[in-house]
Amino acid sequence: MNPQLILLTILTIVRFWIGLQLFLTARKSKLSNLYWLAAVFALAIYSLFTPIANSPFGNYWVFHLGFIAGHFCLAMFIHTTFYRGKNSPIAFMLGLMVVAFCIDIYALSINDFNLVGIVALVGIINWLWHLIVASSAYRLIAADSSVEKWVKARYRLMGVYIVMILFTTAQVVVSTTNLSPYVPGWVLSVNILMILGSIILQFLVWVMPESFRRWLNREQTARPAQEEHRTLSVLDVFGTAMTNDTGLKSIACLYAIRAAVAKRIGSENSAAIQSYINTMSYQEWDLILQHAELHRILINGGADEGAVSKAVSNARQALVDKQSLLTLATR
Repeated sequence: MNPQLILLTILTIVRFWIGLQLFLTARKSKLSNLYWLAAVFALAIYSLFTPIANSPFGNYWVFHLGFIAGHFCLAMFIHTTFYRGKNSPIAFMLGLMVVAFCIDIYALSINDFNLVGIVALVGIINWLWHLIVASSAYRLIAADSSVEKWVKARYRLMGVYIVMILFTTAQVVVSTTNLSPYVPGWVLSVNILMILGSIILQFLVWVMPESFRRWLNREQTARPAQEEHRTLSVLDVFGTAMTNDTGLKSIACLYAIRAAVAKRIGSENSAAIQSYINTMSYQEWDLILQHAELHRILINGGADEGAVSKAVSNARQALVDKQSLLTLATR
């Protein structure tokens, strides 16, 4: 059996397994954006249909249509993860997907591999978009001491594997515009090695074994419990944001947040409140920041409506900017 096909099969299985882990995390944590990312990895099964020599599965139709479907899901992941509450170029990107789909159908029907190679440019544009927004998100937290080191490392590793994927996609564009229906062997070998490296990094980023996370956090100041460390970091972010240009005190803001949580779960028990906070997702935090109880307590504490509105707006923006504390946290 073709050794390239064997390695390609193994890499496809690994990516599919990563997609399954992301799906389970999305369902457990109720994070709809991760469903899109899970689909990106699960759709990697189209790689098995790479039209390499002597492959019994080689099929340009399945390979390229799977390619476009995967990039549709990637675009939706970028949009739903990095643009919460903000405008994004998603309409433009989805328009490109439609154009690419039409070109692909036409090119494959007439065996015009120059056109097929051009379709792969959509992948380059999509990954470049991902690299830009991920780099921008990283810059927001790079100097923030409240963000743990494993979170920052996750962004850096993400940037590295995106660059590797861009390299392999560019090779596909070059190799498939030579009027040849098959990818040259040497190009495929280089691509597989690059894909292998990128998949290892994707595994570390999205599955992240606990031992690896602890190693990344080896210089982080220890606190009594890991979950408490994460919770305090998140609350510190909100407390700092809510005091910015509002005149409010951090302790008052944190008290109001905990009181809003207590109201939501219907319990004044401190342990129950802490337990709920430890497992809150992005959506749950967003609901708490808009909870009437939060507004009521801050106003009863002497703050005016304008200051409270600004404090909440600051906190919700911080939630978006620091979402890696929540939406990208290992579980």
